Amino acid sequence: MIAHDRQKPPSIPSVLVVEPYDDLRAGIVSVLQRRNYVCDAVSTPDAAALMLRDHDYAYVVVDVDAPQPTNELVSSLPAESNIILITDDDNEGDSDHPLLRKPFSRDELLARFVRRSSQGG
Repeated sequence: MIAHDRQKPPSIPSVLVVEPYDDLRAGIVSVLQRRNYVCDAVSTPDAAALMLRDHDYAYVVVDVDAPQPTNELVSSLPAESNIILITDDDNEGDSDHPLLRKPFSRDELLARFVRRSSQGG
């Protein structure tokens, strides 16, 4: 788990990344930190649930194709949560949340955050 100092100015958005694959998780965190997001990152939905109990996040990024099921985690998030789903499945089109299909570029990742911010997130 990557956890960072929770002391941050209120204007800096915080992100929880739920990604089972170490390299992808580290890459996502690196891209977001370079854009001044404060990130926590975990590899399992259970670890994410613990983090969500103690912290409020502006965004939650979840790999829905993780080895451990994530649908319970996603459905337990408040309706106003800014959720971005990562998938390698083309059949996730009925989601209410933005999808980021693997493989994706840094620009595609950041575009999901810009889009959510402009929608009030």
